[in-house]
Amino acid sequence: MQSKPEIEDWYQTPDPWGYETNPDDMLRKQKILNALPGTYKRALDIGCGEGWITKDLPAKVIHGLEWSDNARARIPKPVVAVTEPSGKYDLVVLTGVLYPQYDFQTIGRLAEKHLAKGGTLLMCHIEDWLQLLPGKIDAVLEHQERFPYRQYTELLERYKCV
Repeated sequence: MQSKPEIEDWYQTPDPWGYETNPDDMLRKQKILNALPGTYKRALDIGCGEGWITKDLPAKVIHGLEWSDNARARIPKPVVAVTEPSGKYDLVVLTGVLYPQYDFQTIGRLAEKHLAKGGTLLMCHIEDWLQLLPGKIDAVLEHQERFPYRQYTELLERYKCV
């Protein structure tokens, strides 16, 4: 698992993955946003990085949880950077964080704790790297698609918490 100093080092440079200029990432972002029907009251993006996707989530209040101080300092408005989410959210987003190099178990517990009953959980990850969420989120799969992403296959899923 990556340490905090390794993550901070990675985020010394803005947009270290090149999300803003990579056509695959532009397509990925559009697919994520298209998979979200309607507008939400409160959204939480866990592991939001610099907020590239987060800033465009269709929600009235958007919270971005990021562990890197360097990345969190670059999160744009209207996103409110948080270090500890509070309450329930009707949209919880997990993109690119359920991988072995991250603390995916803690991430999963945060999603379970903060997803409101009736809320939406959206996950998008490289299929071959994906680690299953720990614990139990009682949810129904509403949307699933796979698409090419860089040299991988991306898995996009939207669930409704019951």
